Amino acid sequence: MNWQTVLVALVVAAVFLAIVINAVRNKMKGKHSCSCGGSCGACGMSCTVKEKGVK
Repeated sequence: MNWQTVLVALVVAAVFLAIVINAVRNKMKGKHSCSCGGSCGACGMSCTVKEKGVK
């Protein structure tokens, strides 16, 4: 392996790790990844619960 390949692999790994860390932090804060702009079924019906003020 040459140093360019190692560098690209490290950059890809860093980006992947940043995405995973961000997702875990958002989940711990109670933020969800779905926007509920379309189908509420994909969000576990959470947007209909929020609209009714139940949650």
